[in-house]
Amino acid sequence: MLSALIFLFQIFVTKIIISYTMSIHESYFIKKGILHMTKTNYSDKDCRETAERLLSAASRAPKDSCLHLFDKTLLDFSIPEQWMDFQFVVGENHLNVIGTVHGGVMAGIADECMGFGAASLLGLEDEVITTSDMQFNCMKAIYLGDVLRVHIILRHAGKRSLITTAEIYRGEDLVFMATENLFRLPKGKVTPDSAIYHI
Repeated sequence: MLSALIFLFQIFVTKIIISYTMSIHESYFIKKGILHMTKTNYSDKDCRETAERLLSAASRAPKDSCLHLFDKTLLDFSIPEQWMDFQFVVGENHLNVIGTVHGGVMAGIADECMGFGAASLLGLEDEVITTSDMQFNCMKAIYLGDVLRVHIILRHAGKRSLITTAEIYRGEDLVFMATENLFRLPKGKVTPDSAIYHI
């Protein structure tokens, strides 16, 4: 009995030490700029304005641009909790040959929202966010006219990369999930003069 109590006490102490050590490391990395989250004094108004500028820039893309396939509207967001919600309505141009939404379209809207959301939450107007890799799961069939809520969460923000997740809902039903890694790149070095994202 005594040995079992000692063992449990050792586990408890180990957890406290690990938690304390991780908090010290995180504070150190934040001070060194290795873990960069939202800008200091970055307000809800700043975030909304950044998101609206990005959405407006996308809406000005050429008529035949694939960006119009992913037209979306901003619903809500939380800077402290690092999440953002968008609305996406399924149209005829999103359907496959059997009448449901093409999986590639769902991946595209998730990718768009994760990139837009991360850039808006962090206020990265002097950088370009580009996808490194993405994994996704189609949970349920999605149909013409469905109104979807895309809930993105910024899970990690480093100096060179970001990790985001997306959950897409139809009402209360989870219909699609995705995770992706993104690169942070200086805008001037990678953005051509013809780019629409000169906001």
